[in-house]
Amino acid sequence: MSQDENTERDPRFGLEEALDGELPRETVERMQRHTADCPECAEEWERVRRIKELVRRSCADRAPSGLRERIAVQYRSVSVTRTTDADGSTSVRISSRSTRRELPGT
Repeated sequence: MSQDENTERDPRFGLEEALDGELPRETVERMQRHTADCPECAEEWERVRRIKELVRRSCADRAPSGLRERIAVQYRSVSVTRTTDADGSTSVRISSRSTRRELPGT
């Protein structure tokens, strides 16, 4: 990237648009030819391409099933029943019940 290019227009302008396919093919081809001769721009092209790929993969990946299991909401209710028999003895009955609700999208 020469100093003359910097004063007129930053050559990185449009890099993300080029990688997203939002620029005319001829413009993208010209940018790619430039990166073949300019190590600094080639490095920037590759850096932005890797970042965009990482973001794309991160947004598309689904959480592992083990993680979804841990995130699932689980309710537990406990009931205690106390009864007194005719002879005056008291008995306690404890019961519990779990209800599992999946999160949306799982």
